[in-house]
Amino acid sequence: MGRRSRASAGERDPLRRASRSVALRVGATTALVVLLAIIGTAVLFDRQQLAEIRGRTETTARTADDVVDSPPGTWLVKLTDSGHEATRSMPSELAAAASAVRPDVSGPTSLTADGRSWPAWVDRREGVRYVAVYDIRLHTGEEQRLLVSTAAAGVVGVLLAALTGLLAGRRAVRPLGEAMELQRQFVADASHELRTPLAVISTRAQMLRRHVAADVAAADGDPAAARRLAEVDQLVHDTQAMADVVSDLLLSAQLEHVDEVAERVDLGALASEVVRSLMPYAADHGVTLVDEASGGGDGLVQGVRPSLRRSVLALVDNAIAHSEKGTQVEVRSGIEDGQVRVDVVDHGDGVDAADVENLSRRFSRGDGGSGGRRVGLGLALVTQIVRSHGGRLEVTETPGGGATFSLLIPAAEPG
Repeated sequence: MGRRSRASAGERDPLRRASRSVALRVGATTALVVLLAIIGTAVLFDRQQLAEIRGRTETTARTADDVVDSPPGTWLVKLTDSGHEATRSMPSELAAAASAVRPDVSGPTSLTADGRSWPAWVDRREGVRYVAVYDIRLHTGEEQRLLVSTAAAGVVGVLLAALTGLLAGRRAVRPLGEAMELQRQFVADASHELRTPLAVISTRAQMLRRHVAADVAAADGDPAAARRLAEVDQLVHDTQAMADVVSDLLLSAQLEHVDEVAERVDLGALASEVVRSLMPYAADHGVTLVDEASGGGDGLVQGVRPSLRRSVLALVDNAIAHSEKGTQVEVRSGIEDGQVRVDVVDHGDGVDAADVENLSRRFSRGDGGSGGRRVGLGLALVTQIVRSHGGRLEVTETPGGGATFSLLIPAAEPG
C-alpha cells in the first residue's frame, strides 16, 4: 500500500507542469540563441582568420629573399628554373605540392597535401617564384578551442537559463495556484452550504407534487390540474438536477485536494459490487442491469478503491439514466494488453462520434439523439480519476444503438 496525494502526483499537477513548461521554453530559447551564437562565432572567426591568413601569406611571399627566415606559422618555397628550395621544417609532401604549382599561377591559391587544404600565396619576381604557405593546423586548433569554450559557456548558460526559467515559472504560477486553491475552497464551501437548502427545496417540491397529484385525482381529468401537475413534476426534476450538480461540484473540489490510500483493488469485483448496489435503482427506472464482470483477482489494479468505485458507479448511473425502459445495461470486465478493462454498455440514446471528445468536459452536452447526453461533472470526474491512475476513458457506440463507456487502467504488478 502507498500514499497517493497531490504531492506524489506532481507529474499531473498543472501548476508544476506550467512551471516546467516555462523552464523548458526558456532553456530551449537560450539553447537556440547559443547555437546561433556558436555558428555566428565560427563563421566570423573563419572569415577574420582567412583574411588574416591571406594578408600574412601575401606579405611573406612579397618580402621573401630566401626560405630560411620564414615568419612563425608559415613556410616558404623558392621556385627557379633549376629546382626549388623549401623551409627546412616544411612537411615534404607539402613542399612537393608547392613545387608543382603551375607557372601561370600568381596571387592567392591553395595547396592540397596530407588530406588538407593549405592556404598559399604565389609571388613572381624576376624569374623567381616564392610560394608562402600557412600552417592551417594552427587555425584549426584555435577554431576548435574557440568552439569548445563557446559550447561549454553555452551549456552553462542554458542550464542557468533553465534554472532561472524554472524559478521564474514557479513565481509566475504561484498566484495562479493560490487563485485556484481559493476557487476550489470557494466551490467546496458554496457546494456544502447549498446542499442543505437544496435538499429542503427538493423535499418540499416532492410534498407539493403529492398534494397536486391528489388534487388531480380528485379533479377527475381537469386539464388545468394536469398542467399544474406537469409543472410540479418539472420543478421536482429541476431541483434534483441542481442537487446533482452541487454534489458533483463538491466531489470535484474534494477529489483535487484529498489524500487517499492506494492499494491493490480487484476492479472486476468492484464493478460487480456496484452492479448489485444499483440493481434496485435500475429496476425502478425499468432497466435491467446485467453483471458480466469477472472477479476472483484477475482484474487487480493499484489504486484508490473509493475513487475507482465512484468512477464505475458514475458510468453505470449515466448508462441507466440514458436507457429506455425495457432495455438493459451490461457491465463487463477483463484483461486487455496488460490493462484491466471495465465496459458499461447501454442501448439508449447512443453517442455521436463528434461528441466523444467533449463528453468528458464539465457540463458538456452532446449533439446526438434525443437532444444529446448532458453529463454534468460526472464524466469529467471519471476522466480525472482514471488519469490519476495512469489509465484512460474510452467512449464508443454500442452496435445496434447506445453507448459503451470503457475504463482502462494498468494492471497491478504480480506479487
